[in-house]
Amino acid sequence: MMRKQIYYFSGTGNSLFIARELAKLVPDAQLVPIVKAIKEREYITKAEIVGFIFPTHGLTLPIPVRIFLKNIHSSSASYFFAVATRGGTVFRGFPIIHNALARQGKKLNAGFTINMALNDPKLSLYNDATKEDLELLQENALMQLKTIQKIILNKEDIHHDAKSGETFSRNPLFNYVMERFIPFMTHYLSPRIKNYFYTDWKCAGCETCEKVCLAQKIKMHDKKPVWQKNITCYLCYACLNYCPAKAIQIYSKVWMKSYTNEKGRYIHPYATANDIAQQKL
Repeated sequence: MMRKQIYYFSGTGNSLFIARELAKLVPDAQLVPIVKAIKEREYITKAEIVGFIFPTHGLTLPIPVRIFLKNIHSSSASYFFAVATRGGTVFRGFPIIHNALARQGKKLNAGFTINMALNDPKLSLYNDATKEDLELLQENALMQLKTIQKIILNKEDIHHDAKSGETFSRNPLFNYVMERFIPFMTHYLSPRIKNYFYTDWKCAGCETCEKVCLAQKIKMHDKKPVWQKNITCYLCYACLNYCPAKAIQIYSKVWMKSYTNEKGRYIHPYATANDIAQQKL
């Protein structure tokens, strides 16, 4: 039986859920956390089929996924696929994966997007999903996975899903500019902004934020979290969404405001703080 590896990254559980469910459908599939692979410099894969599962960050790839793709060695692999979970927006990251693999004489054979609930409070739909909405999203996701399973096992080449999803406007030029500006903001400006996160008076020093911080940027000091300036944030929002007291907030120096005080929080119902933290171990 051919060996298969599914590399995943997940901040609040959506992509973890998809990775676990797909692994159930693909015989002999091994789940590998991308954060752990980066931490231990395990970039060599000996699998024949290799997959990447991750959330959409700013219309493109999350920071750790980019880091991993720059270093992966995959001489044994003959088939690659990627699954991006998203809140419904367009996704522009498949060419980045394809180009990274092309440097090794490989290609991205199939790319899929799956709509899930949002975990980003900057977006207007963040708090709008009802229980029924979430159940429908999950039902549709599971149906998509059955289709993805067949494509993977048959090693089919398909067009990457690069066109579906919501855009910013009906103006193509405006969309073109924004679809390049937002990824730039996400990857190069936002992680370098100081005091992006902070805690308010509700913080009880429970250390959950340090536990789930996948970049290991958070360290507790005097029972309060400190976001270390010399470590790049992965912008996964695990600290924000898993804080049991909703004490972690975001202040944007770009937009000059804090926009999380009155927002809710989102974590996937089947993903605990321990599940997220296990990606580092």
